[in-house]
Amino acid sequence: MESTDQAAQRHRRRRLAVLVLCGLGALAAGVTALLLPAETWDRAREGVAVGMEWLRGLGAGWFFMAFAILPAIGAPVSPFAFGAGSLFGPVLGLPMVLLLSGLAMAASMTISYGLARYILRPWVERLLGYLGYKVPEVPRGKAALFVFLVRMTPGAPYVFQSFLLGLAEVPFRIYLAVSWVVATANISLMIVFGDALMQGRGKVAVAAVVGVVLVVVAVRFARKRLAARAEVGALPPEAALEGRGGDGV
Repeated sequence: MESTDQAAQRHRRRRLAVLVLCGLGALAAGVTALLLPAETWDRAREGVAVGMEWLRGLGAGWFFMAFAILPAIGAPVSPFAFGAGSLFGPVLGLPMVLLLSGLAMAASMTISYGLARYILRPWVERLLGYLGYKVPEVPRGKAALFVFLVRMTPGAPYVFQSFLLGLAEVPFRIYLAVSWVVATANISLMIVFGDALMQGRGKVAVAAVVGVVLVVVAVRFARKRLAARAEVGALPPEAALEGRGGDGV
């Protein structure tokens, strides 16, 4: 049977391989883009502008409703976060976009928690088991720290984190409060980046990217420090939470 250390090493090797492949893919895409004629870029920009105008015409209500529902059942959060600022920042203003996104995240987390803990518990348990995730036990008196560490676990998709916490029966008020703070901090930087990119504010976009990098580094450091201070075996190791579900949010 594979030990925890062996599983962690296997997941680290997998993440490294994924990063290398992504880097090579990005390099190939960049070289290809440089070789494209200017007319192609003009048509691409026009197509993106038309698509964004169509989405904007559907209304913010539909967008943020989808933002609340779809990530709760497995859709990635990143496209909504990057798109919210660029789509509705010029119309609603960035503060309103951030507010609506925060409300959407709270609703999404509530839906995921209810599905995992009450409505679809047997099916969710089988799904996570199939994907290699283990339902951890919440240490007595450490629910907030437990949620914080789970939310900061790199690689585990957002919805699987929510399902795990629901199955682990973390108190809802603690689950929502801690999860919302962590998730909203992350998506706010994505929204600012998307809005800045759309408005042509390069310095703000770069600052947002730097902020994302700093958050990732700080999260990795904080998680290791907090996990080291916790009781041995009381809090979930990264390998137990990553499973085979893939990386990203």
